[in-house]
Amino acid sequence: MTVLAIARNFDGNPNIVTMVVDDDLTVITTNGYLTTPAIDAEIQALQNGEFQWAVTDIVLIYYSGGIGFFTHDATNNTFIANPPAGGVSSTLPSAEIIVGNASNVATAVAMSGDVAITNAGVTTVQAGAITGSKIANNAVDYAQLALDVAATVTVALTAAQIKALYDTPVQLVAAPGAGKLILIDSILWDIAFVSAQYTAGGAIQAQYGNTVHGAGSPASASIAAATLNGVAASGYLANGSGAATLNAPATVRNTAVFLSNATADFATGDSTVTLYVRYRIVTPA
Repeated sequence: MTVLAIARNFDGNPNIVTMVVDDDLTVITTNGYLTTPAIDAEIQALQNGEFQWAVTDIVLIYYSGGIGFFTHDATNNTFIANPPAGGVSSTLPSAEIIVGNASNVATAVAMSGDVAITNAGVTTVQAGAITGSKIANNAVDYAQLALDVAATVTVALTAAQIKALYDTPVQLVAAPGAGKLILIDSILWDIAFVSAQYTAGGAIQAQYGNTVHGAGSPASASIAAATLNGVAASGYLANGSGAATLNAPATVRNTAVFLSNATADFATGDSTVTLYVRYRIVTPA
């Protein structure tokens, strides 16, 4: 520990004090640094007595490892890194950032929590940091997923679309890409009943491809027409996971999933439906 030089350079307000020390940043910002016997003796020898600190002093220190501006902490007899207005202090420890603390003072802190940063400025999301509560509903689709990670998409159906599913299937999930396959985990029907029940129709099922009359390779379990037709109040229905047998790979890989029904169009009925489709993208061997 050595103080090589100390001087008050301007007699004004604020004042600039310059110092040269051979201690590093950690040492000079440690509480009690200025009352360390060796440091106190060296300062008194250089000044021919005690150094008179002022509350407005701005201290420019050349220390082991860098140079930067500090303020004098009279309470703890140490120095606090203090970037000048409009600039950034060079006294920032490796891999730390400047953050305003509870007292509105710029302070060096290590980044923590969900993200870490290196002294090259490279950030890394920490393991386990991304939880479900941090992702907006339906913000993730197949293009953003690792393989075999579940996603959910929301599809709104009008009464007109429901009654036309036999001849006009509705897309649920877009084609996933070459060699990839959509696996449907479940489809939840959130039914907003209006006034008239559905009639006629046929079994409703998700299928691979835009094939009319529900004739595509099944991608989910089916809901019987009687089940939908029996709905007389707002509530829920559900298609379960996919059928036991799929057609040849060429007909289901990189193929969008649609909703259709067999037998005939539904007739009367005016309820609307919101579908919550839970699915995953896989690449079969």
